[in-house]
Amino acid sequence: MVAGIAAARLRWSLKRGLTTLGLDESLEILRRHRDEQLRTGIVTPADRSWFFTLYFDATGAELLACSAVKNQRPSRADGQKLQL
Repeated sequence: MVAGIAAARLRWSLKRGLTTLGLDESLEILRRHRDEQLRTGIVTPADRSWFFTLYFDATGAELLACSAVKNQRPSRADGQKLQL
């Protein structure tokens, strides 16, 4: 389940052109641990510039992977203007 969520997050981020760190590598690691129970954690910096996801083994003792998605507004490359 965790690998599926990470895969969806990667597709969503790529589709929107968001900057990611380690998301594709994390997905590969998570697929190797597909049949295991995992724990996840989220770290959000005070400025909310990035969202980090940590993936641990079932006991929470070993960090398996870490990924991040930059918090940025999608660009309006299509020329649309924001309406208020």
